[in-house]
Amino acid sequence: MLKKVSKICLSLLVALLLMGFIANAQEPIRVLLDGRQLHFDVHPVIIDNRTMVPMRVIFEELGAEIQWNGATRTITATRDDLVVRTTIGERGIMVNGNRIMMDVAPVIIDGRTLVPVRFVAEAFGTDVDWDGNTQTVFISSPIQFEEYFEEDQYDWREQGEGH
Repeated sequence: MLKKVSKICLSLLVALLLMGFIANAQEPIRVLLDGRQLHFDVHPVIIDNRTMVPMRVIFEELGAEIQWNGATRTITATRDDLVVRTTIGERGIMVNGNRIMMDVAPVIIDGRTLVPVRFVAEAFGTDVDWDGNTQTVFISSPIQFEEYFEEDQYDWREQGEGH
C-alpha cells in the first residue's frame, strides 16, 4: 500500500512539475519601450539565450527608417546621423561604418527578420533590461537634455548664474 501511495504521489509531483514547465514555456515574451508594450505579428523568441524580436517594430519605434535589400538580405536602419546595417545569417553588424559582432545572427521567422533586441536597441542609445521571471524586456530611451528643459516649466536660463 505504501508503495502504491508513493507511486501516486511521485506521479502527481511529476505531472505538476511538467504542467509548470509547459506553462512557463508558453509564457509569451513581452517588450516594453519606455513603459509601453510593443506588439508584434511574429512573437519574440529566445535563440542561444538571446531574445530575438522583429526588427522593423523595434527600429520604427526608436524613430528609424527601414530599408530592405532582398538581393543581399540586408536591412538598413537610419535615424538622423546613425546608420545600422545587418544581414540575415551574419553575426557582424555595421554601426556607422564600424563592424561589431553580435552573439546571434539575425534570422527570418514567418517572413519577419528577428534580431537580438539588446544589441540593436543599445545601438540606438537605449538601456535594455531583462526580467526572466516575467519574460519581459524593458527598453528605456535616454532623456535628451534639450527635450527635458523644453518640457520643464522652470526655465533655468532666465534665472542667471548660480541657479
